[in-house]
Amino acid sequence: MPSRNIVERLKGGEILIHDGATGSELQRRGVDINRGATQEELGVWSATANLEAPEVVQAVHEDYLRAGADIVTSNNFYTTRAMLELIGDGDRWEEYTRRGGELAVTARDAVNPEAYVAGGFSPPYKGDLRAEFGDQARVLAEVGVDFLLAEYMAGDTVLQDPITDCVTAVDVCAETGLPIFLGVCNLTDEGMLLGGQSLAQLAMALKGHPIAGLFLMCSFPAQISAALPRLRDAFDGPIGCYAHLGYERNPRFGETPEEPYYVYDNTLGYTPERYAECALEWKNVGAQVIGGCCATGPEHIEALHRVFRG
Repeated sequence: MPSRNIVERLKGGEILIHDGATGSELQRRGVDINRGATQEELGVWSATANLEAPEVVQAVHEDYLRAGADIVTSNNFYTTRAMLELIGDGDRWEEYTRRGGELAVTARDAVNPEAYVAGGFSPPYKGDLRAEFGDQARVLAEVGVDFLLAEYMAGDTVLQDPITDCVTAVDVCAETGLPIFLGVCNLTDEGMLLGGQSLAQLAMALKGHPIAGLFLMCSFPAQISAALPRLRDAFDGPIGCYAHLGYERNPRFGETPEEPYYVYDNTLGYTPERYAECALEWKNVGAQVIGGCCATGPEHIEALHRVFRG
């Protein structure tokens, strides 16, 4: 367990390095993350790896920590009951959830006890957001994560409306007593939420609610760059970002069992060094927590470490 509280460090102006992708990194290491996927639905993504390939999940966390990450996110993106129902494992949601948290905490304790574990999870495509997030938050708090990160909010999995979902997530997770951070995804080229709402509208709705920080995530670096100044102007708490690098739907998915649901379009040219240049720009705008999303790996986090820590 780290000796310093993450909220106090951010209030003091420190820059913290978030980890990179988990799902795409597991895929890169040969883990099947296509379970339950169809042409219409992503499936359970990396959730089953917690029980089927726990040693690989832990190794991913450890590699990010060795690369210089101050924060690793537990592999709980889709360990909710509603999502696991897609593969008939809805009644095992707590087992998947608990194991995801345990693997991240074990990795942290083994490599860098001063690093933080984010209990990270996203909204299901269906179901009750309050109940699902309440269950995830409770179990991960019991496991010993340092803060909760409600990810992939205000994107293409909206259950009510984007802003209402964000407020609900913060309020429900705060019942654990842990710091709550929010990750907002699928930003537009103009720096807006996917549904057309502004970051100023989101920030206004969150006023008075117990949010410790607001991150932009799972969007192209250019979209992060367009949105981050708007977020800095609208939100007076700590902000951060972690972009994806062109990890897109595979048009050949379903043609053979070997075709993955998502593939990385490396023609965009986001080398670790180029990504670190983007990150330095984000830091200069005011981002204090910076990492990577889909298709980033330990090499990208190592590049961030070189830029920020020399």
